[in-house]
Amino acid sequence: MSSMFKRLAVLSLSAGLAAAALSAAPAASAETAPKPSAQATADGPPATLDLSDCPDVLPVGADPANWYCNVLVTSGGRMKIGNIDQQITAPMRITLLAGYDPKTGAEISKFVKMRSTAMSVAGGALGVPGTEGIPLFALKVKPQYAGKIDLDIPNRKTRLALKLKLVNQLLGDTCYVGSNAAPISLDLDLKEITGASGPDGTFWVKINSTDDTFAVPKTNGCGFAAPIADLRGGLPSASGANHAQLTSYFGGKGYSEMYPKMGVRRK
Repeated sequence: MSSMFKRLAVLSLSAGLAAAALSAAPAASAETAPKPSAQATADGPPATLDLSDCPDVLPVGADPANWYCNVLVTSGGRMKIGNIDQQITAPMRITLLAGYDPKTGAEISKFVKMRSTAMSVAGGALGVPGTEGIPLFALKVKPQYAGKIDLDIPNRKTRLALKLKLVNQLLGDTCYVGSNAAPISLDLDLKEITGASGPDGTFWVKINSTDDTFAVPKTNGCGFAAPIADLRGGLPSASGANHAQLTSYFGGKGYSEMYPKMGVRRK
């Protein structure tokens, strides 16, 4: 088994799926890999494999040879939430640890960090085209992690809990759609899984996913402006009235490769 094949098998926790994805991917080599582009696009893998959020220590007893740091980068698609149909215009990156429990040997995955950038909402806070450029009426939305992710590539499912921070001068700094206690719970079907080679030669698993079943709660923490925010967003919005279609890329690297001198941590 090649090192790339073995890595992908562990990343996806399914050797069979890894083989299928690998066979679908174009071959990459140092001679043929194109130079990295300035930034990622929705139609292509990220320009580089950014593992900067990976911790430099592992749990006590964990063998670095059995642990990987993975990233899931969502760089395209859209989410329709109530009255708002939001294009994904900035990447969202989730970093995860994957490995084997030192005591039980069970496969485990741990959330590390989510990074995202606030995206402008067309129509702004009033839903009027052209007002999104006016500071008082500009509205941005910033996706944030809300306590759950289950990336189940073998069974073609991803379960992800999100909350959306609403950014506007009148809404204050605590205005959200969803919360850790009552999140937007996506149950994404992984409709298409293929292999893709990134500009720097990184092998990625490309995932196109959808969900039409999630419900969206009303806003919270928006103070006196909450009724206006709920009216603008059409919230709460019941299951069946919302839609998510996301394009994501999944990749990673083993700890033995990242830290060749790392040993098993004893205490």
